[in-house]
Order: sequence, then C-alpha cells, then structure tokens
Amino acid sequence: MAPVEIYMDFTFLANYITPFHKDVLARAYHKNGELDKAIAEYDRLINFDPNNWERFLIHPKYHYRLAKLYEEKGTTQKAIKEYEKFLDIWKDADEDLPELIDTKDRLKKLIGE
Repeated sequence: MAPVEIYMDFTFLANYITPFHKDVLARAYHKNGELDKAIAEYDRLINFDPNNWERFLIHPKYHYRLAKLYEEKGTTQKAIKEYEKFLDIWKDADEDLPELIDTKDRLKKLIGE
C-alpha cells in the first residue's frame, strides 16, 4: 500500500469512529419537543448493541445531554445516574469546563445539597 492510501484509510477510520455529531437526530428530536424520541436516540448512542456491526466511540457529552433530557422530563433518578456517569468519565477534566460546572450544579440541586 502506498503511503497516501494508508493515510486515507486512517483518515476514513478516524472520521468513522469519532463520535462527534452522531447525536444530530437526538438534538433534532429535542428541538422538536419529542423528548422520548431524543432520550431513545441518546440511549442508543451510549449503549453497545452486539447485533449491530457499527462500532463508535461514545462521546462523554452524550451522557450529559441525556441527563439534561431526563431532568427536563422529570425522571430524576435517571438524570442523577447519567450526570454521575458523565462526572466519572470526566473526573480528570479541567475544572473550568462549562459542562462540568453545570453538571455539578445540577447534580447538587437534584440530590438536594
């Protein structure tokens, strides 16, 4: 294989598995007010389906966005679980990231601290 072909294969693979913008449908459902469909789509994105041949990396922000949807719907325990999952994944992230700050604030309110 020529170096250009290897580079093109790597670029394709990197773009294929990268999770960015894979939640467009979920965000569209949310914007359209279809919370249940948005939740189902995020649930599909964050869970491994052994019957599906597609394999993607899971972006941590999907847990954050799903938690916000659960919170909006009033499903508090599921929101807490997803916020905690997000914080666990981003435990070493910079403390000043907006999503991290927002998650900690929302979690405190949901838990009642």
